[in-house]
Amino acid sequence: MRDKEGLLVGLEIHQQLAIPTKLFCACPPVKTDEFPYHFERRLRPSQSETGRLDPAAVFEYAKGRSNRYYWSPESACLVEADEEPPHPMSGAGLEAALLVGTVLGSQLVDEVHVMRKIVIDGSNTGGFQRTAVVGLGGSFEVNGGRVGVQSVTLEEDAARILGEDSESRHFALDRLGVALVEVSLDPVRGAPEHVGEVALHLGRLLRSTGRVARGLGTIRQDLNVSLAGGKVVEVKGVQKLNLLPRVVEYERKRQSMLIGVAEKLREKGIRKVSCRHRDVTSLLGASSSGVVRRAVSEGGVVHCIAADGLAGLLGWEPEPGVRLGKELAEVARANSLGGVIHSDEFERQGLTGAEAAALAGAMGADHECALILVAGRSEAVSRVVPLVEARAAEAPSGVPPETRAATDSGETRYMRPRPGSQRMYPETDIQDIEVGDEVRRRLEREAPLPWTESVERLQRAFTLSRDLALKVYDSETTGEFEALAARLGLEPSFIASVLVDLPARLEREGVPESAVGLGPLTASLEAVAAGKVAKEALPEVLKASAEKGVTVDQAIRSLGLGVVTEEYVSRVVREVVGRQTKLVAERGEDAFSPLMGEAMKELRGKADGSMVARLLRRELGLARSGEGSTGQNGG
Repeated sequence: MRDKEGLLVGLEIHQQLAIPTKLFCACPPVKTDEFPYHFERRLRPSQSETGRLDPAAVFEYAKGRSNRYYWSPESACLVEADEEPPHPMSGAGLEAALLVGTVLGSQLVDEVHVMRKIVIDGSNTGGFQRTAVVGLGGSFEVNGGRVGVQSVTLEEDAARILGEDSESRHFALDRLGVALVEVSLDPVRGAPEHVGEVALHLGRLLRSTGRVARGLGTIRQDLNVSLAGGKVVEVKGVQKLNLLPRVVEYERKRQSMLIGVAEKLREKGIRKVSCRHRDVTSLLGASSSGVVRRAVSEGGVVHCIAADGLAGLLGWEPEPGVRLGKELAEVARANSLGGVIHSDEFERQGLTGAEAAALAGAMGADHECALILVAGRSEAVSRVVPLVEARAAEAPSGVPPETRAATDSGETRYMRPRPGSQRMYPETDIQDIEVGDEVRRRLEREAPLPWTESVERLQRAFTLSRDLALKVYDSETTGEFEALAARLGLEPSFIASVLVDLPARLEREGVPESAVGLGPLTASLEAVAAGKVAKEALPEVLKASAEKGVTVDQAIRSLGLGVVTEEYVSRVVREVVGRQTKLVAERGEDAFSPLMGEAMKELRGKADGSMVARLLRRELGLARSGEGSTGQNGG
């Protein structure tokens, strides 16, 4: 099915560079929690040289919101406020981006020209982002196939969104200007899982340079997704690598649904959906629908849109979670309304048959006509109704070109129309930078070994499985792992498992991964090495530390998990075996596993599992030979 759909996915990776300053000033790239200063601006669209307005800029401007920027001298300056010209480009940032291009086999440019790219969502104080191409072309291999590189670009990051309301959007300037390298790939075909594999491989290549930052928020993936017969949809802001396949699969389902709706409409001979609307507040002031009634009681209005030919298609759900009605609701939500109610769901939303009939009569709607209700503040409804009408009218065209945002659940939501193609113009405040042959030769000499060799080194040096070595390499703790393995005297595989596997396990048990950082993980390993706690108790200790907000040592004490003596463990083991003499007689050595589980449960993380196993095997041997003191309370 997917081959016939012609799924194509273009991937753009935005990776923060590990340099001490921002790209065009001397401010450090640090996250700030307090902002003593703020200012407010409102961006306005302007005509290009061709006399046209960018549709995305018009869309954002129509929302009528201002942008409020919060900043601290700790992490931003007048450059970020767009009150001072940019400083010369960071040499460390440029060299890092050029090294990435070298590793990817790109043709490095002779001169770096900084451009301004129009940004219309308020995340850049000047209304543009500074960006510069440093390499073109290149490729790398994934699972035996070549993936082409389109370009390698050095650019500044946008401001960090803090929140938004109906009046304004709020941004922090600590991230604005942070140096990023963007790698744009040729579109790839195949299953959504393949896109994830490509992104993972590219991420490993970038990390192999040693010039990129690690940690949450330092990498972002954008996607350009299309099916045969549809337009390209841009999906922005996939933060987690494991979400990529889910986002691609959701877009495949969503776009396939839209193409299916278009085919059904064309079968009816409908090339464009005819829409009309009117104010129906007087009809629904006492509606049985709580949503509608509340909107009216709060002083709002209700408008009804009649969309000819869409009856039955707004609620049509060929695959779970994708419906045309949901698309219309997202347009409303992107413009500060909670959504829409359409006739395919009137009953589920509490509207009676009598109310539906009254609406149909007021709108002159037949059985083929869909009705769409938009309720809320008058000014918001007036702004949203034409947008919903326009979206419904283009249903026969299939997939519209638009920009969407990835959600934490792996779906996408509507943001705005796609920007126009002419978004770039030269940055006149930055001189062109020549890239000489000497620089190229030096970068070729400094190019790192393939990441696969780094993984193999971890395997050999620390006797790790390939899977565990890959996890360590992919994690943010490679350096810390090597340092801990060198000084703690614990099994490297155990250290690796605690650093890269235990946080994910605890997250599945309800402990946020962000609450189990490197500090608590290191402290827990040090406690095991010092004999303060058994390694089997670490999940319980870290969970208590995170939930109670205490240190690892405090968690150990509060749980009563101090390590006990071998004599105490031996006594517990004898008691366990003594209670299970029948099991020992019947199963012999096969009784080991159930007895081990019982002993570990009783010891509750106070003893190392290897010690318990050794003492249990000894006690089983004594019991079977009749020489033991099974059942006695010695020791």
